[in-house]
Amino acid sequence: MTVIPTAVLTSFLVCSTFLFSTLPANAQDSNTNQPVFLMVHGTFQWAGQWQLLTEILEGAGYEVIEASLTGLGEKEHLLSKETGLLTHILDVSNMLSWRDLENVILVSHSYGGPVISGVAAQQPDRVKHLVFIDTVPLDHGENLIDGFGPDVYDTAKTAVDEEGDGWLIPSDALREAKPTMRPHPWKSYVERIDIPEGTPDFDGTIIVATEGEVFDHMRNVQAPARAERRGWTLVTVEGPHQLMEVSPSKEAVSEILLGIAAN
Repeated sequence: MTVIPTAVLTSFLVCSTFLFSTLPANAQDSNTNQPVFLMVHGTFQWAGQWQLLTEILEGAGYEVIEASLTGLGEKEHLLSKETGLLTHILDVSNMLSWRDLENVILVSHSYGGPVISGVAAQQPDRVKHLVFIDTVPLDHGENLIDGFGPDVYDTAKTAVDEEGDGWLIPSDALREAKPTMRPHPWKSYVERIDIPEGTPDFDGTIIVATEGEVFDHMRNVQAPARAERRGWTLVTVEGPHQLMEVSPSKEAVSEILLGIAAN
């Protein structure tokens, strides 16, 4: 497992961003097969969670699309007891189809990991690379709890039973809530994923954070095992669960993403 010194990555990022920004516009436009980033947020969150990271990637010349999942963010009015993992997989899979996106780097945070696992299985020909930020991919028949472990289950389920009417995870159950965070449907945590037989292998990267003990099982047990089984890269970046929202961890993450896009 690689631990990235954030100071080194931040310095390198400044140079990389400068080089991209000084390219002639037609030099960037001439690459018609340039990857597109599609960002899928985590529990309680919405598309705006990615704003700071998006600014860096767009500054380097890449197109970035941010998804808000049903029942969250500006789609909070669509939340119901039937909103589950399959609903959110279809949210993102339909974005790929309706926008006719190809050569896509799917980037997920937290709960978004199970979502892009399903999206890639539905749209394998459109996917270039999968990125899991403080989360892990799922295998057929698994749910988020299988990937995140007993601490997340116990914390979330207790909050659901005591404050969520039996079907909602309160927005402050797993970390301090922000104004843009909304209650999250419990069904999406326990619904099991369907990965069809014959789904191809994908290139992937798992990035794990260091703060927040509730995620220790995912980081220390599940992430290494799943990365090794797939032959993926596993990187540790110092910082909180929401790595893309704070410095210097967001600069470290952006450098990893730019490296993936360039290769």
